[in-house]
Amino acid sequence: MDVDRHVQEQASRRAELHTPEPRTSNDRLNGHRDHTDRSPSTPGHLAPFDWDDFESRYEQALAEANNEEKELLEEFERLVKYFNVWASAASVHDNERGIKRLQTRERYVKIAEQSLVQKKKHLTEVVRAFQSALALLSQS
Repeated sequence: MDVDRHVQEQASRRAELHTPEPRTSNDRLNGHRDHTDRSPSTPGHLAPFDWDDFESRYEQALAEANNEEKELLEEFERLVKYFNVWASAASVHDNERGIKRLQTRERYVKIAEQSLVQKKKHLTEVVRAFQSALALLSQS
C-alpha cells in the first residue's frame, strides 16, 4: 500500500504546484505586480517549480511540432506530385516540339535536295546545248 500512498502524495503535490506562465511586458505596464517584481537585492519567496507540468507541456509542444512537421511533409509530397505532373507534361510538350522541328528540317533538306537535282538537270541540259552548238559550229 506504500505505492498507493506515494501516488496519492504525488497527485496532491501536482495539484499544489503549477509552473508559472511567462509574463508579457503588457502585464508590467498595466500595473500587475506580484512578489516576483521585487528588486534583485530583496529576497522574495520563490515558488517551487513543477517539473512534471513542465515536462508534460514540453512533450505537448513536441507533439504539436511533430504534427505540424507531418502536415508540412504531406503538403510537400502533394506539391512534388504536382511538380512531377507539370514536369512530365512540359517534357512531353518539348518532345513534341522537337519532333516537329526535326520534321520541318527534314522537309527543308528534301526541298533543297530536289532544288539541287533540278539545277543539276538544268545545268546538264545547258552544257549539252553548248556542246551541240559547238559541234554545229565546228562542222561548219
